[in-house]
Amino acid sequence: MAFREKSAWLMLIITLVVGGSLTFEVVQGFNATSQWPPAVSVFTRLTVGFIVLSIIGQIALALFDRKSANRPADEREKRIQQRADAYSGILLGVLIVTSLITYLAHQHGDLLFLMALLSLVVAQAAEYLVEIIGYRRGY
Repeated sequence: MAFREKSAWLMLIITLVVGGSLTFEVVQGFNATSQWPPAVSVFTRLTVGFIVLSIIGQIALALFDRKSANRPADEREKRIQQRADAYSGILLGVLIVTSLITYLAHQHGDLLFLMALLSLVVAQAAEYLVEIIGYRRGY
């Protein structure tokens, strides 16, 4: 398994764990109080969680595979990354437009912010997933 594929797996897992747990917490909080939590709190915890787990995970991954960690991407890896970026960008655009339409219906700024934040998480997870599929298929 290529280093970049391992990195994509690691980041997909981190994205799903951190993003999923915060999404679950936000939905549970809304169900209990019928109010959306403050966006700053969710944003801060999401950002810190991603940064800390990503740094720890990438350092551990680089220590286990030192030769591949510093190797530049070859042409196949560049094509895989470009394809993943393209699909992720399209998905992000669709999700942000959906968030804006929801805002027009509900007129709630915190909901818009939370939906936009979730859109970023989902698009990033999709990027890692498309990368993994590209590595598995070989293109």
